[in-house]
Amino acid sequence: MLLLAAARARAGVILTEKAALERAFPGQQPERRTLYLTKEQVAAVQKAARSRLPSPIVTLWEARADVVRTMPETVLTVAEPDGRLRMALVLQFGEPSDYLPRERWLTTLSGKVLADDLWPGRGVHRVTGSTLTVQALTDAVRRCLAVDALVVRGAR
Repeated sequence: MLLLAAARARAGVILTEKAALERAFPGQQPERRTLYLTKEQVAAVQKAARSRLPSPIVTLWEARADVVRTMPETVLTVAEPDGRLRMALVLQFGEPSDYLPRERWLTTLSGKVLADDLWPGRGVHRVTGSTLTVQALTDAVRRCLAVDALVVRGAR
């Protein structure tokens, strides 16, 4: 499993990393690992995700039960071993809470794969008043799934 998130300097904390990891993977003890993506890997991830990768450094959390966790950010994403999104959790949000889609909207992303329909207005529901947030969250999910497919699973 892979969790990917992108750090924001001035965002308000909604869920701590520890709480998010416990919620996403109850009872598991992950080990932290850092990936240093090559320029080629960054380019491939960005092309597949159609979103700019904030950093070539990705932190993975590997659990002994074949679970991988990654880098705390604004959004924590969890990918299943087969590349489907398990869940996305908002950790930090610096905008007014009115712009944050409800958690129910986040659950609509579960089961999604990195594909051409993983875009707002295609396979992802738009949310009136949260256009930029929905785009940013969808971008984070695509980056997570791209890193998982091309770097984590691709290296096995």
